[in-house]
Amino acid sequence: MSAALQPLADALKAAYEARDTKRLAPLLAADVRWGGEEETPETCHSDRDALAWYERLRVQGADAQVEEVLVRERGVVLGLRVSLPRRDADGAFDASQVWQSFAVDDGLVVEIRGYPDRDAALAFADAPPPD
Repeated sequence: MSAALQPLADALKAAYEARDTKRLAPLLAADVRWGGEEETPETCHSDRDALAWYERLRVQGADAQVEEVLVRERGVVLGLRVSLPRRDADGAFDASQVWQSFAVDDGLVVEIRGYPDRDAALAFADAPPPD
């Protein structure tokens, strides 16, 4: 299945590089879930929620550079260098490495999880789908 996911991986990379939620929208299932393993008030449960979250970050000055794209059996992992504006007056940015893991079903992203390390993101992308 991993070869079949290459076009989706290319489209995810292009959407991130263009910083364009309109390019991201058709890649997401209507009921896409975005968040950690635990449910929190910030967990997204629809494509509209996820796209609004991305757009809020963009408007606040967040930026993500794609540094690596990995196609796995169940999904795609993007290694990102994320820059977030500081809240202090100097206007500087803090950058960090983040790994976004995109679980895929029927050609659409059904779940998105962020991880601080590559191995955890790959483990999620390689996990069998839930029953």
